[in-house]
Amino acid sequence: MPGLRLGIITAVVYAAIIAVGTALAFILRPEPITLEIALLMLLPVQLVAVLFCVAIAMRHAGWRSVGFGRLQWSGMLWFLPSWVILAVMGLGLVQTLTEQTLGGLGAGGVSLLLVTTFLIAFGEELVFRGILLRGAMTRIAMPMAMFLSAFAFGLFHWVNRLAGQGAGETSLQVLFAFLVGFFLAPIAIRVGNLWPLIIWHWFWNIAVILGQIAAILHPFALIGIAIQAVISIWLWTAMIRKGRAD
Repeated sequence: MPGLRLGIITAVVYAAIIAVGTALAFILRPEPITLEIALLMLLPVQLVAVLFCVAIAMRHAGWRSVGFGRLQWSGMLWFLPSWVILAVMGLGLVQTLTEQTLGGLGAGGVSLLLVTTFLIAFGEELVFRGILLRGAMTRIAMPMAMFLSAFAFGLFHWVNRLAGQGAGETSLQVLFAFLVGFFLAPIAIRVGNLWPLIIWHWFWNIAVILGQIAAILHPFALIGIAIQAVISIWLWTAMIRKGRAD
């Protein structure tokens, strides 16, 4: 089982790798770049960060102790609404995106999109809902551990400022990431296995990027945030009450 110190160190080093890699990729190359080039520059950065986290999990913790335990199907019921919202968003994007728009990416661009977004999802879930959350649960109360996980996940997204993103847009993304972390932390505990979260996170990243390509903000994204907020409050309340009862 990872400890709190290991969780914090892993999160800090992971964020540092992403921050330094992003800065080198974007600040040293300030001219306008295409999405395909951006994904190509991010790919090695994400790969190094993920390999670091995998090494930590294998050497110091073990896969089961960082969140890859037995899947609890009853916990998946709490996650189902988010999957439904994501599916509706996907259908909307399929109807909106044209062959010409997707053709601009090319086969290589699509492959980069799939691989890079998967590495992002895998790394972030392993760090923030795996090593950090599970490590924090060994030293502090579960609600505080979940809050730490959500706060760190939100704060981590300030790294996007290094990619040239505006301060206002980055601030909104940090807030949104905190809300997502607030929702996913109890889900990770209830489900017992990170793979459903990784896959959902992966598809969500793809949907967001494709939405940016199509220059649309799907209305169901806002509905999904509202639904997640309601479920989060319910889950947090239930888990706090259970903790007090124990």
